[in-house]
Amino acid sequence: MENGKILELKRRREIYEFISQNSGLHMRDISRKMDIPFTSLKYHLRYLENRELIISRKDSKYNRYFISLKVGETEKKILACFRKRTALHIILFLILVIQCSQKEISQFLEKHPATISFHLRNMLRAGIIEQVPIQEGHIKKETRPSLIKRSQKSSEKIYVLKDHWYIYELLIKHKDYLSDKNIVMGMIEHVEYFIAGGIPIQVQNREDTLRSVVNTTHGFFLPPSFCS
Repeated sequence: MENGKILELKRRREIYEFISQNSGLHMRDISRKMDIPFTSLKYHLRYLENRELIISRKDSKYNRYFISLKVGETEKKILACFRKRTALHIILFLILVIQCSQKEISQFLEKHPATISFHLRNMLRAGIIEQVPIQEGHIKKETRPSLIKRSQKSSEKIYVLKDHWYIYELLIKHKDYLSDKNIVMGMIEHVEYFIAGGIPIQVQNREDTLRSVVNTTHGFFLPPSFCS
């Protein structure tokens, strides 16, 4: 059956269009936001998935829904992180500071280290972040700033976004459909205004990086409101 015929039913078309604009939501979120009874939604989602108009991906205990062929596998994984509030906050923090340790994320987001560790492990498995070594007091990256000064402290592990600007572009693409829209919009406005050409080249060491994020984020959020 052609897609147009499948989507002739008004409710089914509304669900399809909603998923198109809100990629990565799970069934209960869709049910709540669209005010559709769970059992009715489940039927329509199964119908659309069986006809390959949408696809679902298992994420922990949830199935998250996407439009078929519209979103690549890497984008699906990133969108799934966007839908988890703590993971989204970690991503926003990494966009701003470029590199940091688990301890620094935990302190800034005011989250228990075990919670941060859980999300970091999932993001590592999904290929969204990566651990980078400190070599002779520097972290080397492919994107600017390509050389960041940082001394090794005991066995701390340093994390960076694997594809910094691709994730930032996805953040812009999906900003209107994220739960923390005001925080995301504020960060994007900051980046676009102050960092049009990329992360400031003067942010070349750990102290300047942390000082920069404290100064530049004060205008659009404070850590307590950022971390709930």
